[in-house]
Amino acid sequence: MKTILSMCVALLLPLQATVAQAEDAYTPKVYGKKGYVWDEMTPERVEVLKMTGDPVKGKEAFRGCRGCHKADAAGVREGVYPRLSGQHASVLIKQITEIRAGIRLNPKMLPFVEDPAIAVDEIADIAAYLNSVESLRENGKGPDDMSARGKKLYTDNKCFTCHGKNGEGDAAKAFPVLAAQHYGYLMREMKLIETGARGNSHPDMVKAIAKFSQSDREAVSDYLSRLPDYRTLNAVPATK
Repeated sequence: MKTILSMCVALLLPLQATVAQAEDAYTPKVYGKKGYVWDEMTPERVEVLKMTGDPVKGKEAFRGCRGCHKADAAGVREGVYPRLSGQHASVLIKQITEIRAGIRLNPKMLPFVEDPAIAVDEIADIAAYLNSVESLRENGKGPDDMSARGKKLYTDNKCFTCHGKNGEGDAAKAFPVLAAQHYGYLMREMKLIETGARGNSHPDMVKAIAKFSQSDREAVSDYLSRLPDYRTLNAVPATK
């Protein structure tokens, strides 16, 4: 009996090791941990990017998100919840799928974006919808106008390399729009990026933020919050 049991255990151990290795292969590699690669594609993100999102369906699927991000997706001026209106679909897909995968650490949002709260195809739909939404509400800005100093810091530290000269981001590279984002949200995310609590931070941004003093962060956040919606810069003037 002991011999048979020993044989079963011997056969089982390699199987357990194989399963463990498979699980390790899909273990999220968060910033600051060995093996982390920024923007490494997850299987789910690849799948969603192949889809053509439907804004109409996305508007309906977004209903569950309105409690925090509001009906117009403008979030709240205090910055507790970010402005999502006009954000690049590629950025939204990246962030949602990385929260679902445990790469971006956002315990508050996870219950609202994980399966079955939203299906995979609904991620593409919601991203397409939010990208098309325009918010008419004023966003939250800093207590003092520090935009001149903030612009200099933004330029001198070459933040525009990723986020664009007008804070318009880069859809192709999944760099987010920062123009007209809430001041409070920008300040909070800088802190999360600095401490590693965000999880999926770009290493170059971690290094850049480490150089900023508290007043530097306030100035840059204020500057970005006062930039106009990037879409207005390319708007076609109305004909008379």
